[in-house]
Amino acid sequence: MLEKRKNRTVAIVLGCIWMVMLAILSFLPNQDKLLLHTTGHYHRFGHVVAFLTVTLLLVSSVTSLRARFALAAVMVSFGYLLEFFEHVIYNNALERSDVLIDALGVVFGLIIVLVREEFIRMRRFD
Repeated sequence: MLEKRKNRTVAIVLGCIWMVMLAILSFLPNQDKLLLHTTGHYHRFGHVVAFLTVTLLLVSSVTSLRARFALAAVMVSFGYLLEFFEHVIYNNALERSDVLIDALGVVFGLIIVLVREEFIRMRRFD
């Protein structure tokens, strides 16, 4: 039991660190984003991977289905807020497609966690 609690705590801490890193990366000036290659061919893929990762970390840290969906909603909102504040601060166009791609990453992460839990539950009863 203590080991599970420790794993959940680690997942929550890593998820929060990941969110801070996403926020910092989002608000870097465009020149710095170009240097880090966060634009171009893999831009959308990066969004999916970033939000899939944070969703895997945070959603796997709770066991309640309601809490999992609530965290997924928080992650989608976080993605929207990042895009909105980029729009406000840098006067960029609001990239709705990035918000949708972020949401897709969240949905993929949620599905992976739910399927994994179901697989573990089925193996336990075999």
